[in-house]
Amino acid sequence: MTEVRGKRVLVVGLGRSGRAAAQCFCRRGAIVTVTDLRPPWAFQGELRKLMAQKVGLELGLHREATFLQQDLIVVSPGVPGDLPQLEAARQSNIPVIPEIEAASWFLESPLVGITGSNGKTTTTALVGKMLEASGIPTFVGGNIGVPLISAVDEVLPDSIVVAELSSFQLETIRDFCPHVAALLNLTPNHLDRHPSFDAYVRAKAQIFRNQKADDYAILNADDPTVMSLVPEIPSRRVFFSRKRDLPEGILVSNGRILYRVGNLERVLLEAREVPLRGDFNLENVLVAAATACVLGADFAALRRAVREFRGVEHRLEYVREIRGVEFFNDSKATSVDATVNALRAFERGVHLILGGKDKGAPYAPIRPLLEGRVRYLYLIGAAATRIARELSGAVEQIRAGDLETATRQAFKLAVPGDVILLSPACASFDQFQDFEHRGRVFKELIERLAREVENAHVARRQAEAAESPAFPAGVGTLSEPSPEATPAFNGVAASSPRPDTRPESDVQALEVSEPRKEPSATGDEARTPETPPEEPAGAEPRASGPTPGEGAADLMPAEVKGIAAASSAMVEPPTAREPAAHPVPALKRLELLYVYEVGAEEVGCPETKLAFPEEDFEAIAPALRPSEGVEDEVLPFEVRATAAGAPTDDSQRAAHAGGKPQEGGAGSAEPESSPKKPRRQPRLPGI
Repeated sequence: MTEVRGKRVLVVGLGRSGRAAAQCFCRRGAIVTVTDLRPPWAFQGELRKLMAQKVGLELGLHREATFLQQDLIVVSPGVPGDLPQLEAARQSNIPVIPEIEAASWFLESPLVGITGSNGKTTTTALVGKMLEASGIPTFVGGNIGVPLISAVDEVLPDSIVVAELSSFQLETIRDFCPHVAALLNLTPNHLDRHPSFDAYVRAKAQIFRNQKADDYAILNADDPTVMSLVPEIPSRRVFFSRKRDLPEGILVSNGRILYRVGNLERVLLEAREVPLRGDFNLENVLVAAATACVLGADFAALRRAVREFRGVEHRLEYVREIRGVEFFNDSKATSVDATVNALRAFERGVHLILGGKDKGAPYAPIRPLLEGRVRYLYLIGAAATRIARELSGAVEQIRAGDLETATRQAFKLAVPGDVILLSPACASFDQFQDFEHRGRVFKELIERLAREVENAHVARRQAEAAESPAFPAGVGTLSEPSPEATPAFNGVAASSPRPDTRPESDVQALEVSEPRKEPSATGDEARTPETPPEEPAGAEPRASGPTPGEGAADLMPAEVKGIAAASSAMVEPPTAREPAAHPVPALKRLELLYVYEVGAEEVGCPETKLAFPEEDFEAIAPALRPSEGVEDEVLPFEVRATAAGAPTDDSQRAAHAGGKPQEGGAGSAEPESSPKKPRRQPRLPGI
């Protein structure tokens, strides 16, 4: 364990990982300051908690001087490693480490690290289930939602810590070393953060950097990029494959998942017992089984864990069925390859919702999966223009703009037996806080749509019953459903639909050029608002939708179809405004920079002796007045007005500490390096 008592520690990025890191170092006697570019109101109730723990705050900007006054800097996953202030700290020989590295200093339990381009969350959760079913105490965290450093004060030494790790967390490690490191696959991803695919691969390969001969590397034998790293891996290699007949490892043979090692071959389970859809999920089961086996999991418990596993939220998650149409939430598919894998899980009749914040990878790999499988593409978010261009001509496209419009339009055009799939192939930060927020909104929309369809059906049945001859004249007559009894789509009551003289085919031709604004991000994955991509030269033709056939919408009551058409008609492309008769002269806009600052040394400095002779005390006593107590009153904001576009200190040169994720002094002493921790030999069946 590294001794940090009395050391000055700066935590960069005040998301979940940053808060957990600050608390961990506070409990160990460090003088902790947190810094984040976001303003104070982005953190709601967190400020009082941090101040009560005597944590210093610097919000609204990054000052280089703050970075250069530290003994250690801990970086949250969302903070770019090339932040100018971090570079300045490195040049001053101040250690800069990621949050997972800091966690490893204090963890005594064996550590399992799982990374890759796709399938990390499912695999991490499944490994945890396999170990728990085997009676092994387990902590599951990392990039899956619970910061790894949270495990430091929560797990016992005999537990196993299983962590999902992103390239952002791995790219700047120093001594971080998992006992078992699994690499699932490598495809282009996060190219908006990494300068190239090679740089992305190097960041992922860091997971093996510090392993020794008695550690384990779990590797995908079907992935050529993964296999290219094998010669440089120093640990024991365990391979898994869905396609190859491996002499040793975990493989699929004749519909069975086999475990081979030495002279042992054991059938773990039948492939048909895997409840998750798609070949990619079968690969997730293979790597999870390989990881659990080298850790000593019980074979029967492993099989039971797989059969009972129902997946993770937002990863090809079945939501429900409405009028014969199934809805699947794959909001976690933030890469092109993840969307390709999701599409392979379906044969035909897919209505695919694509788009969000572009991550730099090409969308061309999706094209071969569209013909014969996807009926329509519904494009949303900032990446819609680029996706429309790269997938032009492959299938009918509808420029929906936002998720609600896309969901409703897809249901209108779907027929019984079709699938509506949200698998965006993009990050979510243009319209949502993160992929979890996007997935929750999608599921809420589906539930609202189900209620509206059911209410409209009830209203129609009531109207039919009222018109039946079985009712006496003048008793219970319902000539038209009342507004209270009939649902509304986007605020348009069914009893008084918006007049529209356009034919229904015209109503389908939707284009939303400006997506609806969503709440700004506040978590670890939060990003600063992005500038929408520039339109290409020349006007792009509007993507028009098809005329609906005999679909789910045609099974709706007449009232619902009318409502849906009226709702669709409300979304129209923006038109040019008339020029003002008397133009108002432009005023010089001022930008306000909010700074909320509490120095850590003011509230948490350890007791020290005066560093000057007693006879000089009277001369300098006025400068030593005690600071105000933070509990006395809420500290005021300091507001600095600057001309728009003018640089303001370091804040204009740095990326957002918590807002550029997914996944942010001279003479200071460097912390002691972490001593080697004793390893316990896990049970290795058959080895």
